[in-house]
Amino acid sequence: MANFNSKRPIEEDSSSDSSVEDEDDLQDEEMGEDEEIGENDKEIQVEFAGQSPIAEDYHGIKSLLYQLFLKAHINLGGLTELIIQQNYIGSILQQCGDSDDTDSEEDGSSQDEVFGVTSVINLSHHKDVECVKEVRKYLLEKTKKKLAELFNSSSNKIGLLLNERFINIPPQVSVPLLENLCKEIAEAKEAGKPFDFTHFILISKLHESTRKDPESKKKKAKGADILFVNAEEEPISEVGQVLGEFSVRSESDSAVSGTWDEDDEQFDPKRRIVLITAAQLPDVLIKIKEFLE
Repeated sequence: MANFNSKRPIEEDSSSDSSVEDEDDLQDEEMGEDEEIGENDKEIQVEFAGQSPIAEDYHGIKSLLYQLFLKAHINLGGLTELIIQQNYIGSILQQCGDSDDTDSEEDGSSQDEVFGVTSVINLSHHKDVECVKEVRKYLLEKTKKKLAELFNSSSNKIGLLLNERFINIPPQVSVPLLENLCKEIAEAKEAGKPFDFTHFILISKLHESTRKDPESKKKKAKGADILFVNAEEEPISEVGQVLGEFSVRSESDSAVSGTWDEDDEQFDPKRRIVLITAAQLPDVLIKIKEFLE
């Protein structure tokens, strides 16, 4: 699989201020863009590679799923096991083995650490598996049963797209991971495996400004008050059908390995559920590339 070079911000002093001063600062942190480095911060060059998930990745994958679902009544261990069992589909993101060992020591990471996961779960084929039942129930509740008709039709094959990673890894890594996922889905389909999807569901993490000043009201009117944690999911949201959006502030989430708390008083952490058809997926990939360029 492809390798990715990335500048990964790390903090040497845990006492440094983690609050978000404005929306631009937040977006820079989310997208992992080059930013002005303070006295207690620095950047290191890290090379990542996509790998097939294995049993040893269980805890890392489960932690990434938690940052998406938080305290939802879903057996994340069961979902993690499904991802590992179908390891011919999807990838985890790990630091390359030939990276400088001192870099790993400085940011407290291990080369075996799971920095991201990109995969898909067949919600139709596994509908009788308990953890998938819980996911389906969750999606129905959060979309106010807008997915009921889709779920009830046996002709629909619905996949849950999983696109999670540590927050300070640039969104550009998502392109080869998603391209590889599409390739693997096509190969599995040709091999007669249950990956012939008609629709995909994506749950995006985002933040909405809660400021009430005049400038924020202008941004809200333009739809510019929404910030996506994974920037590449913005064009997916624009192409697809938004079926639900809800706050998760009460679930007291902290961004995994990020530098701000999702409970920051100026932003309301939310989840958005988006539906796209399988036919739209190739166009979505093109739009993601254009968006990130």
